[in-house]
Amino acid sequence: MNCSVEGCGKPAEPGRRSKLCGMHRRRLRVHGNLNTTLKAANGDGYVASGYAGHQVDGVRKFDHVRIVERVLGRALPLGAVIHHVNEIRSDNRNKNLVLCPDRAYHNLLHARMAALDNCGNPNWRPCRVCRKYDALENLRVYPNGTTTSYWHRLCINNEAREKRRLAK
Repeated sequence: MNCSVEGCGKPAEPGRRSKLCGMHRRRLRVHGNLNTTLKAANGDGYVASGYAGHQVDGVRKFDHVRIVERVLGRALPLGAVIHHVNEIRSDNRNKNLVLCPDRAYHNLLHARMAALDNCGNPNWRPCRVCRKYDALENLRVYPNGTTTSYWHRLCINNEAREKRRLAK
């Protein structure tokens, strides 16, 4: 299946509802538009990795950080991360910003959003081997330092069996 943008012709990313290729999906996420990229006018600030920012009193800050700090009435807590709900980095409306206490919580939000998009249940996770989403009670959990992997027992066994077969 090809990208749904007219004239693109690149293959769409598998397992996504949007039916966009990687380039157009990134443009939509970063810039909020499939065909154009954002560029700040001279003297109007800057755009870095899709995030708009301004320099005020010699201090450069992204706009979403300034907005959340204004709502809080103080600087962001140490380690806090701001999440854009619709994943469009330039959309800095109050209702689109969520303050996460740390990177782990932010990653959890993204994992739940991906699960909701792919299988309709935000509590399910993908098997690392077969990539199929399933309930946590049907998966084995393997914490790997900062990340966690989920595998079906059958997938682990089949993968180990295949490795042994290839080693002979």
